[in-house]
Amino acid sequence: MEPLVKILPNVKKFNSYFSDVKNNVSPIMLSGLTDTAKSHIAYATEFYAERPICIVTYNEMQAKRLVKDLSFFTSKVELFPKREIFAYDYLAESKDTLYERIGVLNNIVNKKSKVIITTIEAIMQPMVDKKELYKNKLTLKINEECNLEEIKEKLILLGYERYDLIEGRGQFSIRGGILDIAINNKEGIRVEFFGDEIDSIRKFNISTQRSTDMLKKVDIYPAFE
Repeated sequence: MEPLVKILPNVKKFNSYFSDVKNNVSPIMLSGLTDTAKSHIAYATEFYAERPICIVTYNEMQAKRLVKDLSFFTSKVELFPKREIFAYDYLAESKDTLYERIGVLNNIVNKKSKVIITTIEAIMQPMVDKKELYKNKLTLKINEECNLEEIKEKLILLGYERYDLIEGRGQFSIRGGILDIAINNKEGIRVEFFGDEIDSIRKFNISTQRSTDMLKKVDIYPAFE
């Protein structure tokens, strides 16, 4: 939706606002904007500043509304939800929420995030320290010698569970010299070993088992925070 943001530099008030953004003036107050205009300005800020932005709102319903509105301007919008933990049953927390949260955190670390929407409650919840969370990040490279047992231990530390055959994210399997790691519910990474050496790394479709892309190296990030 670039044509919609390219007209904004013709608006004097937008230029004044964006000048403050570039000069790191804080706080900046904007008033009188409709919900649609808020999304328009938010996307324009990311578009012209060329850096990721985070929008913090008052509840999850409003956050989801903003995600929907901003999706009209860009597909690079993510929701960082709050954790749902019940005192009487920890297992009641949805794994989907955990996957959603770690997905956003991984994109931030990878500098892939553009627009993040979250709530006051979500950012106030305690989180694992970044250094602690990513200390076990696993990097696999073609022709590199690796110990499969050590890789298995690292995957478990990263929150992955071992299965005979992977069916969705957060899972891995080892069959002979083949290591499969699910990176989401549709796509996995297949690492083939020749002895202790990595012979090939491929992306593959989990449902069809068909390879899609050959890779020279791959970084495996935490499955959970």
